Amino acid sequence: MKKSELKRALRDAFPARSPAGKRAFLRSLPPAPVSHLRFLLGQAGHIRKSAWAASAAVFALALAVGRLAPRDAVWATAALTPFAAMAAVAEGGRSALYGMEELELSARFGLKSVALARMGVLGLAHALLLAALAPLGPAGLVRTGVYLLTPYLLTALLGMAALRRLRGREGLYAAAAAAVLTAGLSLVLHSGPDAYAPANFRWWLPALAAAAVLTGREYRNTIKRTEELSWN
Repeated sequence: MKKSELKRALRDAFPARSPAGKRAFLRSLPPAPVSHLRFLLGQAGHIRKSAWAASAAVFALALAVGRLAPRDAVWATAALTPFAAMAAVAEGGRSALYGMEELELSARFGLKSVALARMGVLGLAHALLLAALAPLGPAGLVRTGVYLLTPYLLTALLGMAALRRLRGREGLYAAAAAAVLTAGLSLVLHSGPDAYAPANFRWWLPALAAAAVLTGREYRNTIKRTEELSWN
């Protein structure tokens, strides 16, 4: 007798009963643990392609300016980085944009963890992007990094504040306006007095420190809002 025929004969001779409560038992089992790295990689896959495309476009344009016009690389790149920051902020506020906050608060990975992971992944990618662009400018690595990071953090600050206070697409439009405003500020600094001169660099350090502190505070307020929604 073949092996398949033997299995069939045994199944016919000793029929097994249908398991009772199988679905309830499976639902009662704790979910398999997920490592931090696996969670971050999983959330990176859920980031919209438009966010990655915006980041790649900023990098490509800044790289082209750095190659074609090295003297204008600093201010031109500083005028482009706000749009990368807007992409990260919009991705972090996507749940509020589509009215999915309450649903994601009841999911396995809460809204707080998801927003932190997605903004963290994009923020890390943008940090690598800025680090790659910093050597292109004639101002040196440290100065160029400060010039690029300041408008990035300023846009993130204004964008998160707008998404926290406004609902739906109004918040997204306000965040986009903040990016345009910050980019325009870079153009104003370039067309007016030489704000990128070495003698004026001492003003950029406190500006960067203030932007970093205020951005961290606004991010904390954003996370606190998700906790209040969870309590509600």
